Amino acid sequence: MSFDLYVELGGSYSQNVYDIVNGNYRNTQIADIATRIRLLAGVAAQNEGIKNYAVGGDRKTDGGYKRLVHAKKREDIIYTKELIAKEFSRLNSLGLLKPTIPDLQQLPLGTWFLQFKFTLAKPWISRDDDPFYVADSVNPVRKEKVFKVPVMAASAWKGLLRWTAAMQVWLATKKDELSADEFAQERFAQSLLFGDEKGEEPSGRKDFAKYIDSLLPNDRRGKALETYGDLLRKHFHLRCEDAMPHHRGRLMFYPTFFDSIDVEVINPHSRKTKAGTHPIYLECVPSNAKGTFSLLYVPFDSIGRDEWDEATIREKASEDIKRVIEAIQAMMLTYGFSAKRTSGYGAAEDKITGFTRTCVYEERLTKLSKLPQVVQDVKF
Repeated sequence: MSFDLYVELGGSYSQNVYDIVNGNYRNTQIADIATRIRLLAGVAAQNEGIKNYAVGGDRKTDGGYKRLVHAKKREDIIYTKELIAKEFSRLNSLGLLKPTIPDLQQLPLGTWFLQFKFTLAKPWISRDDDPFYVADSVNPVRKEKVFKVPVMAASAWKGLLRWTAAMQVWLATKKDELSADEFAQERFAQSLLFGDEKGEEPSGRKDFAKYIDSLLPNDRRGKALETYGDLLRKHFHLRCEDAMPHHRGRLMFYPTFFDSIDVEVINPHSRKTKAGTHPIYLECVPSNAKGTFSLLYVPFDSIGRDEWDEATIREKASEDIKRVIEAIQAMMLTYGFSAKRTSGYGAAEDKITGFTRTCVYEERLTKLSKLPQVVQDVKF
């Protein structure tokens, strides 16, 4: 007997695929759906001739991997019913499904917390980093490593919200309207929210930082970059000759777990025969699936600043929440938060259920389109 699951339950025949999918293989009950998919990967690797069968079954009936993650009726999807539903209950019991609301009284003045449950209007696609999956023709959606539930990582939320704020809302689209000083001020404000830009290195500027530099023409670029550097050094009490600081932002993101899974199928056609060649399966979180978005803002850099009185801190927090809310609205409703978002994937419905809260204020949230109006009169 082997002590390796994938050796002991390996195989190379179509009957092996059938038994694994049905969860009863070699007198072993395989209850976990994620384990069944991993076993299918081993079978497909052993026999190239049944790889397509391991992925999609035969032409008459859905079989193989596809049977586990897709059904004509959403409520019949095996992966959703038998894995996600169970793990959602487990995540909730552990307090991991959504973050506990922090005690805002114990955090610095100006702190606020935002949380709302949303529904996908378009499917959400991402790329998992699991190198061992059914076949190359299947793109696995990103899943939490332990619970195997589709997840949008906190780092992904941060990157996409920063991209929306910089590229679509405040900087790239308004570069012709902003003076060099205004551009630097807005860039500085976003740096305090999200942290230092990727590519801000002592050896030179590259990646995102270099691209933001290039948005302005030469006659304004140098002035804007100089002002931006001066603002950061002044804020962090650095000398002029010091390098740009590495710092974290005031925004703290949380992961979002989705309650369903499905597949999108792309079938490239031959230009000569006009027939389908080889289906490509894109795992996704389907439209109408639900998730919870949570965000905490903590102006920790205001602690110990004698030059900032309480009125100044409240004013800056109010400016920041309005800036962030506008970016969230644009990301959720217009630009999307998914891979292939330029093709219409990963947008949310307008209706939400949630709240925004400070230590002295709370407002219910019901629509993404109404978010800017809700925070106009927020109190700290």
